[in-house]
Amino acid sequence: MNEIPTLRVSLNDSGIVELFRLRHVPDMLWSQVVAWWSDGRVIPKDNDSFLVPVNEFAIRMSWLRFGWTTYEYEIEITDSLKALLKSARDARERFLQLADGRGLSQSVDLGGIGLVRPLTEAQSTNINRLVVMDNGANFSVPGAGKTSTELVVWRYLRSMGDVGKLLVISPRSAFEAWLTEPDLCFSDSVVSQVLDDNPILPMTEILIVNYEQLEREDKRQRVSKWVQENRSMVVLDEAHRVKGGGASVRWRACQDVIAMACRVDLLTGTPMPQGFDDLRNLLSLSWSRIPGSFFTDARLQSLSRGGAFVRTTKRELDLPELKIYEEMIKPGPIQEQIYAALCRVYFGTFQLSSNDASYLGRKGRAVMTLLAAATNPGLLMGLSSEDSYLRLHWPPRDVRSSAHLLSVIKSYASHEMPMKYEWIRRFVEIAANDGRKVLVWSTFVGNLHALRKVLEPFSPAMVYGATSTINRTSEIERFRHDSECSVLLTNPQTLGEGISLHRTCHDAIYVDRSYNAGLYLQSLDRIHRLGLLPGEVTNIYLLGTEGTIDQRVSVRLRAKVDRLAQALDDNGLVRVSMPDDELELDRDEILGLDSLDLDDLFSHLERNE
Repeated sequence: MNEIPTLRVSLNDSGIVELFRLRHVPDMLWSQVVAWWSDGRVIPKDNDSFLVPVNEFAIRMSWLRFGWTTYEYEIEITDSLKALLKSARDARERFLQLADGRGLSQSVDLGGIGLVRPLTEAQSTNINRLVVMDNGANFSVPGAGKTSTELVVWRYLRSMGDVGKLLVISPRSAFEAWLTEPDLCFSDSVVSQVLDDNPILPMTEILIVNYEQLEREDKRQRVSKWVQENRSMVVLDEAHRVKGGGASVRWRACQDVIAMACRVDLLTGTPMPQGFDDLRNLLSLSWSRIPGSFFTDARLQSLSRGGAFVRTTKRELDLPELKIYEEMIKPGPIQEQIYAALCRVYFGTFQLSSNDASYLGRKGRAVMTLLAAATNPGLLMGLSSEDSYLRLHWPPRDVRSSAHLLSVIKSYASHEMPMKYEWIRRFVEIAANDGRKVLVWSTFVGNLHALRKVLEPFSPAMVYGATSTINRTSEIERFRHDSECSVLLTNPQTLGEGISLHRTCHDAIYVDRSYNAGLYLQSLDRIHRLGLLPGEVTNIYLLGTEGTIDQRVSVRLRAKVDRLAQALDDNGLVRVSMPDDELELDRDEILGLDSLDLDDLFSHLERNE
């Protein structure tokens, strides 16, 4: 009688899959099994068994057939695991039903949840659709009220006994919305808490944590336990931040927490920033029982709103008017000389092949240097440590050989006020006298520091990537409520998403812009979003310096924004480049350069050569 190698696969009391060599599995074969599964995420137990998280097992369980029973080996599967496998099959069928529009929506009665804020028609439609989903996905554009919509979905499902408490995983910039929106939505108080080193309060109904915190094992275990004990629903806000999939520590951390959830909802206006892999990775989190291989490109491409996701387009928000003014400013004579000299230096750089990564890196540094010089050449001599993520070396290495140019740059601040700064000072003075507040954006932290000194009479608030959570909150509150504070200085990579300022401010100035249309559009939505009163006009002022890279950026951004606007108004899914977490953005992502941008910029340098 042949001795057939046999494995036992079971689900233990902690909800983790265990693979155990039951009989007749020699060491060499067992080592091959362990090695194959170790390519994923396994938890060693002893010489005869190892553990696999449920989500990981769901992704890789086809091995049971192709890697084991194909060789006529045997498997003993416990009843608990059979139930798990059945739930995976049911999940696939349910996703297909939703994607095909079967069992589309229901008109829910929200009378018993204490809702006090009226819903828009689009929000009501999305809520009726989301509540019938096993796991939700709201891909509405920024400013459509996704936070409020999700709170209503959670409150309704909780009233029906389908879920318990709510865990929100979001960037730090979105904390404020999740802390304040519940009190605006509901008549009774909702207890929210941001996870820190203190105990989680027993009365906490909404627990808020950022993605970075979950990368710490101690905090991840605390959150997972809370989710399991409270039958929690989990929301991934700005979910595009975990698009990296299994190779991403952050994605895997979320996967561990989600394994204990009753339901998972994705919130993002850009579910596929680079392509279908992004969306596949997101759906593999929210529909964790379904292997990622199920979400083929063809299947994802066929999805449309109202199926497995909801979406409100920008046009459907019917917002009050947004006025955009381009203000081209004549440079000062010294600035003009410096900029012309830099163009001559960098003309050679842009003749280099675009196929070499090192050359592209040099071009990126050149672009950032030109952007800075178009506003304030003095920045080139005093690189702020906060700007180090831009990988710049100022004074620029390319111009260090010119002692005269370096001397002129070094003394620039002693001889000339940047013309953009002067324009901003006059604008803010008029606005402050009228009782209006102004939001000022710049890519460079150096500009923010310089403008804080120029605008000192107007008590400016300032927030950038290195600002602590406490100071960030206090500065934003000061901007909102202190009548002496007329200005908020910030950059798109820090406050470009997750915060609402439309009730405080209707004027925004862009000191400079990069080629990243996503960052620009996201930042616009901070003051042009749902909740504006009829007739409230939002004014945007785009500052540019005549004869500089600013004019080329404006042309290229206009083309990109037109293309993105069309995408954001379609009924399918969006493939656009949007910002990632401010702690992870590097210079190339902030720049948003493509080959057409570089060709256009080369022609600009050629004319100035």
